[in-house]
Amino acid sequence: MLDKILLVSDGIIVLVADTFALADDHESTISLQVQVHGADLKIASSVISLPVAVLEHLEQAEGTNVYFYQSSPYAIIAPFVGGIEIRRDELLKIKGAWEYSYAPS
Repeated sequence: MLDKILLVSDGIIVLVADTFALADDHESTISLQVQVHGADLKIASSVISLPVAVLEHLEQAEGTNVYFYQSSPYAIIAPFVGGIEIRRDELLKIKGAWEYSYAPS
């Protein structure tokens, strides 16, 4: 899934494809996994790549919210799909794991 990420004061906005949808039980299907580039945010069958710069922003932002908007080249206003909150302790664990495993020495 090709995503665009915008940094905002209380988290991030992710522009997603028209096929992306959040299920009502999305809380049980959210996971973060450390990767060379930063982390992968998995929500059900969708994977959103979060570069290290985004992890750093979330670490310092007022909140760890992720807002999803559908992106279409023909839409004037992107429709809001929904949002989630990443637990700050989970985010800090992933950032620490990335620093330990992949950060340049």
